[in-house]
Amino acid sequence: MIKVGALCRTKPESIDAGKNLCEILSTWNKRDIDPECPQSIAIIGMVKAIWLTGPNQGQEFSRSQKNFRLAMEVVSS
Repeated sequence: MIKVGALCRTKPESIDAGKNLCEILSTWNKRDIDPECPQSIAIIGMVKAIWLTGPNQGQEFSRSQKNFRLAMEVVSS
């Protein structure tokens, strides 16, 4: 489970190889409604974080929790 305030870094197998840190700012559930079928709704867990190191330092970004877990690992919670 990803918690607000947790520090995360890029995974060692990524291009950045664990060099970039980020902090989780918030999590929420986003609705994904199919325009062709309004009764079809998917709930997507989202993460908002800010880069603490690296070339994008200070920039906020949002990703789905699935993609965030694939790219990042939690250092401390």
